[in-house]
Amino acid sequence: MKILLNQSFKAVELGDINPNTTVLEWLRGNQFVGTKEGCASGDCGACTAVVGELSSINNKTEIQYKTINTCIALAYSLIDKHLITVEGLSEGNKLHPVQKAMVAENGSQCGFCTPGFVMSLFAMYHNEKTVNLPKINEALSGNLCRCTGYKPIISAAFIAFSEKKQESLDFYERNQAQFIESLTQLSGQKNISLNFKDGNKNILFDAPSDIATLSQVLSKNPTANIVAAGTDLNLEITQSMKEFSHIVSVNRVSELKQIDETDTEIKIGAAVSYEEAKSILVKYWPDLDSFLERFASLPIKNWATIGGNIANASPIGDMPPVLIALESKLNLRKGDSSRTIMLEDFFISYKETLLEPSEFIESILIPKPSNQDRLITHKISKRFEDDISAVCMAMNVKSKESIPHSVKIGFGGMSGIPQRAIELEKVFLNNWDKDALVSAAYEALDNEFTPFSDVRASSEYRLKVSAALVKKSSLMLKGIPVEDLAHYSELQSS
Repeated sequence: MKILLNQSFKAVELGDINPNTTVLEWLRGNQFVGTKEGCASGDCGACTAVVGELSSINNKTEIQYKTINTCIALAYSLIDKHLITVEGLSEGNKLHPVQKAMVAENGSQCGFCTPGFVMSLFAMYHNEKTVNLPKINEALSGNLCRCTGYKPIISAAFIAFSEKKQESLDFYERNQAQFIESLTQLSGQKNISLNFKDGNKNILFDAPSDIATLSQVLSKNPTANIVAAGTDLNLEITQSMKEFSHIVSVNRVSELKQIDETDTEIKIGAAVSYEEAKSILVKYWPDLDSFLERFASLPIKNWATIGGNIANASPIGDMPPVLIALESKLNLRKGDSSRTIMLEDFFISYKETLLEPSEFIESILIPKPSNQDRLITHKISKRFEDDISAVCMAMNVKSKESIPHSVKIGFGGMSGIPQRAIELEKVFLNNWDKDALVSAAYEALDNEFTPFSDVRASSEYRLKVSAALVKKSSLMLKGIPVEDLAHYSELQSS
């Protein structure tokens, strides 16, 4: 199984490795030790590297560069892709512009986190023509520094871009045509099926390239573990030391990577990443821009898929409550048969869904909004970004002459599943402009939900803050200004 690595135009073999091997383990095992392990959970950014993939933009083939957390990405998920690490930036003794800027601005002290920051700056250097503080903050999101502080690193980003026009093209820009040719040759391989043997261990790995083959593989292997990006599932490998005996990767299935539109709905393939879906989601629901900023760090959004976020059935997943409020549906497939269900019916109990053995999520269907619709989202967490929600709430309001006549509300963190708040919806429509809204909302929530207490929040806190969010939503509908911390970083930079 081959990938492109750093400045080489010749593909390298990943080798006969255990399919449970992460990209980080593979790199460090092959002496690419600039990439560090800090947390093994995608939280600190020390392991950040950049992946290049072929992309068609305006009918022109280009390479799209994106940061990923190598500690929770499987090595075999990079088949046919271009992996760039910190060792691949300099040309002999000549540093890359972002490396030079980091040196000039004293952007490193102990240096442990520095390779991750450098790789995030490298990806931004390729993806952006101009930068500002919000763009830099997003590019560096998920990279934690304990000693240097972020100011010199942010300064390095500005310096690198201020000198970009004066610099000659870097190695990857100068040689993009040759990298495109090499990636095109790699992409010819279709369905992949491997059998790793080590003593008594026999571990299977399948990576189909079309949905029909995926259906066949899962029909024959109903207990196989389906992995898209694995930003959640792979934590069982890195944190719980678990080893999956059969992995079926869906990130090469072309049909699952598509986004389609009709006059009435948006269809998003289950293997579409959050960053890939962002533009169309924000186009129809602009308020999602600030919500997605808080959803996760950029390396996670670059890799994590919408289908995976739904299928793992986490009660604190941020996107399912939003999609429930938007009255989304799921296309499920098993063999040659398909069925469509409401997303709100998909979750049964904690980590249990309606999926049958061999069945998988094919796509998500989202009805398009009308001009009178308003989506309001809230996320309560201890940290502003890159943190798990204590409570996530989404409210989709349909109005006539500024009066709500229909509302759908989804919650995360309030029960063992992402759940629609049907009783609260009725209370909201009857009390949305009344002083009694908070107390009525609290009572409805207390009747409808049994929140748990954990390290993030107590049950009572979750009930009270959710009732307060209902009131905040009503103020927003009335056009009354309320503080939105999701835009705090942008306000600070203006």
